[in-house]
Amino acid sequence: MKNFIGILVATVVAIIAIAYYVPRYELFERKSPEAGEMRDQIESVFLASWRDYYKHGWGYDVYGPIEHTFHNMPRGNQPLGWIIVDSVDTLMLMYNSSTLHKSEFEAEILKSEEWINNVLDFDIDAEVNVFETTIRMLGGLLSAYHLSDLFEVGNKTVYFNKAVDLGDRLALAFLSSQTGIPYSSVNLRSGQGIKNHADGGASSTAEFTTLQMEFKYLAYLTGNRTYWELVERVYEPLYKNNDLLNTYDGLVPIYTFPDTGRFGGSTIRFGSRGDSFYEYLLKQYLLTHEKLYYDLYRKSMEGMKKYLLAQSKPSSLWYIGEREQGLQGQFSPKMDHLVCFMGGLLASGSTEGLSIQEARRRPFFSLFPERKSDWDLAEEITNTCYQMYNQSSSGLAPEIVVFNDGNIKQSGWWQSSLGDFFVKPLDRHNLQRPETVESIMFMYHLSHNDKYREWGANIANSFFENTCIDCSDPKLRRFTSLSDCITLPTKKSNNMESFWLAETLKYLYILFLDDFDLTKVVFNTEAHPFPVLDEKKMKSQSLTTGWSL
Repeated sequence: MKNFIGILVATVVAIIAIAYYVPRYELFERKSPEAGEMRDQIESVFLASWRDYYKHGWGYDVYGPIEHTFHNMPRGNQPLGWIIVDSVDTLMLMYNSSTLHKSEFEAEILKSEEWINNVLDFDIDAEVNVFETTIRMLGGLLSAYHLSDLFEVGNKTVYFNKAVDLGDRLALAFLSSQTGIPYSSVNLRSGQGIKNHADGGASSTAEFTTLQMEFKYLAYLTGNRTYWELVERVYEPLYKNNDLLNTYDGLVPIYTFPDTGRFGGSTIRFGSRGDSFYEYLLKQYLLTHEKLYYDLYRKSMEGMKKYLLAQSKPSSLWYIGEREQGLQGQFSPKMDHLVCFMGGLLASGSTEGLSIQEARRRPFFSLFPERKSDWDLAEEITNTCYQMYNQSSSGLAPEIVVFNDGNIKQSGWWQSSLGDFFVKPLDRHNLQRPETVESIMFMYHLSHNDKYREWGANIANSFFENTCIDCSDPKLRRFTSLSDCITLPTKKSNNMESFWLAETLKYLYILFLDDFDLTKVVFNTEAHPFPVLDEKKMKSQSLTTGWSL
């Protein structure tokens, strides 16, 4: 009898221990949201935003859905196609899979295509940001060309011709400096480069290292090697003039002076002005198979793990912090929502687009323990970013959080429901950003774990409930940003970012597609999908890495 009681007690203790250490979502079977129903709902939300924009702001770059305000970005009020071009490939993806709205999506594609062909003109005396125009407009046109061809919808030539015209104009920016590092802006008509009007003229490090996918794909399509060579030139001075691999362990300060290639300042972070430097190292490798870029990505990831990783209190959430005074300076537990792309990036780098089950059977995974480490960290970071939503009063994440390291004096900051992070008064806004649902989408398709669809559905429903205007009337409802996602009821802001249509709703939609092969496509940083380039064609065009360390 004593033995029986002893065994019973030991069993109960073991069960309690398991319950304590294993995340709650792994203790019981969850039912995934019905994928088809979620896709239908996401399509309806997209179309509601799109119809409202078409009715009240068509053709304009910036749109405010609350007051139906609009304007174009250039001083001369000419359109750049900011919302239309950024959104066309989302229309195409939904057109291809829709069961309820296929004809409507086709009609909207053709209207957009007509506007791009007949109204959009890049021959304007206007100063534009090289980075934003490349990732949104050039990337949008190139992906629309690809999907128009793949799905046999619309006229792919319209997108190709506009992409070449815009690419030729943006390419002149790389002639601004002797290093080949472009100034922040360029005049679309004259080709004159314009230095950053702030920060002593320094360029954002992330910006000039997040142009390569677009111009390399353009080189591949046209056979013009100049595009490829221009975007590769930026790396050699960046790495060699700063001894980047040794002095900085592959991590970069967020500003670089284009005329010298030397870093400006000492702030190192994976948030704004740092983020997509790391993203495009891996994505160039996935797109073009150039091993140099995987090696550089590998060095950066190991540097990140060494200097920027920490865990919150009380839940031990892993997060990526900042070093404002360089690698040896004080660690900051601040993390932008922008950093939440890292879950998907680490997972993609771990498996190279294969499912984790398949990747584990491949030599590249089993021979290198860093791959497993990346996958494990991808799961942790994605969970942390989900908790930024889950521990918020509205179910939506703020722009920036400061994680609880046990030493923070609150000073009136809002604290999350479980106490893992704080939000400063000026960081309470929500712009409908995509980074968390981006990582959730990658984690689902690479693991097939239904918990990620549940997380995505929870976030989607929080967006739909909190950012909706005139929701009781299907003809009037539309969606907007929030100036405060912490105070209930949430406070709305009169602005719809183009990435709501181009990225957030697209990634949510792909999350609920049953088959999506991530070995055949690479998304640029604005969620525009490019096909993985054929190595034989690249070789025949002499499109190869033109620099070495």
